[in-house]
Amino acid sequence: MTSQSDPQMLLYRARLYLEEGRSKEALVSLQALHTDDEKLQRNVSYLLGWCYVQQKQWQEAVEVLSPLLANVRLTGEADSLVERELVALYLLRLGEAAINLGHHEDASLHFTICLKVLHDRRVYLPTVRIKARYYLGMTCIVRGLYSAAVQHYEEALRLCRHYNNEEEMAHVYHGLCDAYRHTGDFARATTAGEEALQLYRRRMDREMEARVHHLMGRISFSLGDLREASDHYTESLAIATGYNSPTMAMLNCVALADVRLAEERLEEARRYCQLALETMQRSHNVQMSATVYHAVGKIAQEEARLVHGVERQQLLQEAVSWYQKASELLGPTQAYADRAEIYGRWAQALEELGCAQEAIDVWRSGYEVLSKKAAEVR
Repeated sequence: MTSQSDPQMLLYRARLYLEEGRSKEALVSLQALHTDDEKLQRNVSYLLGWCYVQQKQWQEAVEVLSPLLANVRLTGEADSLVERELVALYLLRLGEAAINLGHHEDASLHFTICLKVLHDRRVYLPTVRIKARYYLGMTCIVRGLYSAAVQHYEEALRLCRHYNNEEEMAHVYHGLCDAYRHTGDFARATTAGEEALQLYRRRMDREMEARVHHLMGRISFSLGDLREASDHYTESLAIATGYNSPTMAMLNCVALADVRLAEERLEEARRYCQLALETMQRSHNVQMSATVYHAVGKIAQEEARLVHGVERQQLLQEAVSWYQKASELLGPTQAYADRAEIYGRWAQALEELGCAQEAIDVWRSGYEVLSKKAAEVR
């Protein structure tokens, strides 16, 4: 009998079974797992949803996946669909649940199979096809596969035009803006961002408008236009505060801290980081919380370069502590680009502290993360 003392082992076993298409064995492992850990339970629910999708038990899939898809109404959406359409739809939902848990490689797998089902079985679900394509773009951005992301988003845009789907077009332009930004094509990124803003304003979607302003701020920051970047971040922060989004408010505080850091106004940068930390208490987004820890670490490391002696050592140790916290939060995710950047800064801080062996260990961890990213590119 399987030991109940290692729930993580049961999860790994169930996931392996699912990748092999052995949903019955996976279900046995998951049903033997009982935990009070909320994070672990969410992962159990996701894998149970995977089991039920493989077994085509749609009602059970709805029940376990619904809590993982807060902004998606599952009840009644499949009432008029035939089985091959249900397979495609619930592969999409499974991928969305995986994204919300930070399992971006899993999500990519689900969306890829979804698109294959749509194509091979000639399933006519235009919105599902568009979403699967742009969600693939999203997973590529998180994993640092930026050229692939552009390709997925451009195909999604083509589909939107083909099906005359303006509703999803706004999301596609938003994703294209981010993908182009990562490839350094700031002109196209700006154009896509402006298109997204116009579409979101037209339908009065303030939440997404705030997200695009934040993204436009990052483009301006990359171009060295700190004033315009600050204007975009401030506008995004004001909108986010208006509709009560602690996660978006937190990200804008971090972004404004980066602007102040670039302007060498470290006291203000530290103040924005403190605001981000306070706002983080109301946000439950693990990956975004890691962004806050990363930002505070950068401020402490920069402050350390301006002082000497004991104060410098203390600030570097503080930076190391924040980087470690950020790394721990991102560890279970496939956010390779973010993890690699944190490892790099962490290792530099350790070198500045004179901790050579620890720095080497962290550099090695960063290299391993980049190797995983490179393997996916190949």
